[in-house]
Amino acid sequence: MDVVDSDFAVLELYKDSSAADTVIVGDGSGYGFDEGTSKKGKRDCWEQLLASGKTWEQLSEKWNKDGVFVEDTLYEAASVLGIEPKYMVSDYEDFESEADEDTNIIPMFFKKKITDSKVGKKKLTLNAAFKQVFGEALEPLGFVKAKTKYPHYIRFVDNSFIQIIGLKKESENVFNITAGIATIYRSEINLNCSPRMNCNWMIGISEFYKRSHVYDYDGKYRSNIMNFGFPKFESESIINAFERALNEVKKWVLPEFEKVQTLSDVIDYLYTFYFSGLDIFGPDVQFYRHIDDRDGLFCFELDDPYEIADRRAKNAIKRALYKAEHNINGFTEADYVKSCEDIKQSSKERKEYIGNILNNKQLHDETMAEIRRRKEKNIGILRSYGVDI
Repeated sequence: MDVVDSDFAVLELYKDSSAADTVIVGDGSGYGFDEGTSKKGKRDCWEQLLASGKTWEQLSEKWNKDGVFVEDTLYEAASVLGIEPKYMVSDYEDFESEADEDTNIIPMFFKKKITDSKVGKKKLTLNAAFKQVFGEALEPLGFVKAKTKYPHYIRFVDNSFIQIIGLKKESENVFNITAGIATIYRSEINLNCSPRMNCNWMIGISEFYKRSHVYDYDGKYRSNIMNFGFPKFESESIINAFERALNEVKKWVLPEFEKVQTLSDVIDYLYTFYFSGLDIFGPDVQFYRHIDDRDGLFCFELDDPYEIADRRAKNAIKRALYKAEHNINGFTEADYVKSCEDIKQSSKERKEYIGNILNNKQLHDETMAEIRRRKEKNIGILRSYGVDI
């Protein structure tokens, strides 16, 4: 199976070394496949592979589903074919390691691994290079390789949040490294979905650089670290690209992570790198359960719940002062005074909202129950990823 840029996948079924059937799942129209290309495949080829109790109609329905990312469609179809989704991995080495740990998995009928003809050894994959280069650097710092669908290294800090560094494949020979912080107080921590679904808070190295240098970043330098590529599929070339990416991570990401050692520190981090993460949605906001990447409810776990509003305002005033002192985009002293008034008013309203929850027993009880539910759910998720909690 080949997944093409999350748009579509080509599934090829082989019998006696010959292709018995080919199925297109997702939208391949932009890649030369006709819109009307059948996705269903040949029933007689696939029906014999169905899991017990599953039907051909169920598999056909999954394959014809119009999803945003084809990986999610394949994930849903896996159980119909008797595949445990957790064993859907992106390279053969990962599959072999899973098979070694689970005697119910028997790898068979895989094509021979492509080799580098010049050196006569297995071709290095992006995942393997990521583990080799980043694993060596991050594991001594307390990061662990997560058991997730996509490659991530996770460090659990202060019993309340995780720092994450992951690999995002952009094309065949171009990748990016993304990173972020998530608390166990958000609605859900999901690292098994497509990286695109987490792109709000799992940001690239260039974004770490830009957001920490809002008004004085070097555009040319930022462009140079937006992605990392290699000209040839040779081990040395791939490793060099990952080492260059690691150097940038050490320069812009890890120092920011080191600043964040307590739940209170998360406020400053989110203000700089994912402002929306500070949103507070209590039980009086009916849709709050569906905003998965908002961490703001952690304010009720702080000694002073109002700290999230005070620190947010302090950071905003500091940024406004910088703009005025350096006349950024014509920002004047008068603009600074007006901005401070607006910031203080917003902070006052935010504290009133927090106070309403604190002083209303029913709202407070519901909020704390929701926090307990989130903690229990996310801790369970992290443990399933192999994080020692």
